[in-house]
Amino acid sequence: MSKVFFAPPDAIEGALPRLLEAAGFLALLTHRRRLGIKLHFGEDGNHNHLKPAYVRSAVETVACRVTDCVLIETTTLYRGSRARAASHVALAHRHGFTLANVMAPIQILDGEHGEDFYEVPVNLRHVARARLGRRLKFIPQLLNMAHFKGHFVTGFGGVLKNLAMGLAAKGGKLEMHSLSKPVVDEEKCLSCGDCVEYCPHQAIDFIREVARIGRSCTGCASCIAVCRSGAISIKWNEAAEILGMKIVEYAYAVLQHRIALHLNFVLRVTPNCDCMGTTEEPLMPDVGVFASLDPVACEQAAWDRVQPALGRVYPHLAPEQQIAYAEQLGLGSRQYEVIQVG
Repeated sequence: MSKVFFAPPDAIEGALPRLLEAAGFLALLTHRRRLGIKLHFGEDGNHNHLKPAYVRSAVETVACRVTDCVLIETTTLYRGSRARAASHVALAHRHGFTLANVMAPIQILDGEHGEDFYEVPVNLRHVARARLGRRLKFIPQLLNMAHFKGHFVTGFGGVLKNLAMGLAAKGGKLEMHSLSKPVVDEEKCLSCGDCVEYCPHQAIDFIREVARIGRSCTGCASCIAVCRSGAISIKWNEAAEILGMKIVEYAYAVLQHRIALHLNFVLRVTPNCDCMGTTEEPLMPDVGVFASLDPVACEQAAWDRVQPALGRVYPHLAPEQQIAYAEQLGLGSRQYEVIQVG
């Protein structure tokens, strides 16, 4: 049975150092090795993201035990402020995640447009080789700080999704979300040539003055970010159950040969994820934060507390299948005990 440590909402900031210590994470950290703190900086117009003060508390706690720590993220598959590295960092700074506030810099792991990745062979049911942000390769230790909330396709998003979707390069996100490669809307195409010039695989050409994506496309999806008119997009057509399983398989890839502590912040639980461009009202009172070296137990503990609320919003979904599949892959156990940290 896995141990899951808990702190109530009114004590989180002060309790974070004790949570990291009680979970055994600090003892596992290796000196002279980098720590990546994975979190979601919030979408433009959405302020339900974690407080920068929580991140600073974590940074101060680990500072003397690692060479340095960085806040890590990747570019988004959809268009917007987070689709490119520079504008993603600028948005994070506007939301309070500045060096002065959190004592750690930000690193977007998959390059300016999401084109930089490395592959991790997993050979699982749906994913053969996971495409992760290239710079993740040099980060052997992770602090996974997830805002637990609802999701209209998978039912919820917690520590597993924070790792999988959050650390996959654009091509990895495309693989999870879609059954096909990017497509071009002929009416929106400006024939500017940006995608043709930028494509790292020379997979795009013009046919009758409209961009066409050919068979040599590898699905890296960087063309989506460089298209100035929004003419290139993906088909969001993966089934909910399969998307959930792909998320778990990508989380499996991320966790290979890494030390990680997982924290689910069950605060301001909203129907949709933090990628939405509006600040939704919470469905239920704040619960607190769950922390564990076991991501499956951490996810199950959080889900058990929010299931009544999110189950009413998404009665047609079966979110627990994600957790069951993660246990099946050996990522952890759904059996847990909660230990409160003062």
